[in-house]
Amino acid sequence: MEVKMKIQVLKLLFLVVVVSALTFGCGGGKEQSDAAETAEKTAPPKAEKSPEMSPADLGQKIADVYEKAMTDLTEMLKDKPAVDEVQSDVEALKEDSITKLVELGKLREALDEAGRAKVDLQTRLKANSLYSSPIWEAYNDIHQHYFQEREFHKIIASFNIITQYASFDLLKKQEPEEAQRLGIQ
Repeated sequence: MEVKMKIQVLKLLFLVVVVSALTFGCGGGKEQSDAAETAEKTAPPKAEKSPEMSPADLGQKIADVYEKAMTDLTEMLKDKPAVDEVQSDVEALKEDSITKLVELGKLREALDEAGRAKVDLQTRLKANSLYSSPIWEAYNDIHQHYFQEREFHKIIASFNIITQYASFDLLKKQEPEEAQRLGIQ
């Protein structure tokens, strides 16, 4: 993956050189301005965070999304409302968390194997610390309460493994339909 990242950097550098030449070269007329604008629109998306983020920091961010999702879920369901009152909110929370995790997963994918291992270790360490917290107790209580509501229960259960959305290989293996839905190949 490191080679892939270097290629992307080289492409971006080439694009910057071309845009600079078009902007500052031969008169800088409207055609050149349009070309620069087109080049900017077609440039590869920039990473959400700077390259200074360490693998441990990235793993922490992934775990933070997990913890927030679990906290928000347990807060939303603490009074055990009827499924039809909260299902759309729970689904929206899950989709929002997935979006954040996929973006962080893109940063994880740009790392080499050792970097990804560090990300995964930090994610596991932080997530495991949740298992002895009041959040986990509340989650288990809610999980059991909605057991008879099979489809809703599955959604609640899926929050416990939501960090897989930041690990594309794992997601493709465990949830290939989801990987496909999200354009992860």
